[in-house]
Amino acid sequence: MSPEAKRLKLSGIVALIAGCACVVAGIVLAVLGVDITDLFVVVASVVALLLGARGARVANVPSNAPKLMGPSAGATVATGALCAGDVAFANGQVAPIVVGAVAFFLALLVTIATSAVKKSVEKV
Repeated sequence: MSPEAKRLKLSGIVALIAGCACVVAGIVLAVLGVDITDLFVVVASVVALLLGARGARVANVPSNAPKLMGPSAGATVATGALCAGDVAFANGQVAPIVVGAVAFFLALLVTIATSAVKKSVEKV
């Protein structure tokens, strides 16, 4: 396994585990007081979790990385938009912004790792 594929595998597993934690945090926030930002957090966390799972699987077959690049970039844009929604509608709440930012960072991490694997596959 190439170093880029290992980074993708590691970032995918980290995104998967941390995405699960973010989903739980979003559900807890929603239970404490349902607000649109709590729903944004849950959706962004689920997207990051799914992207992490798919990234970890693609790392096993690096030639599939170009197929993941489009959905990965789209998921990163979606989590970024949801994170921006958290910032816009938070009304002084810090927790939804932090959890949404973590979900965005996780999606961005997997996208960067996917891009590196895609470049290494296309180089060969």
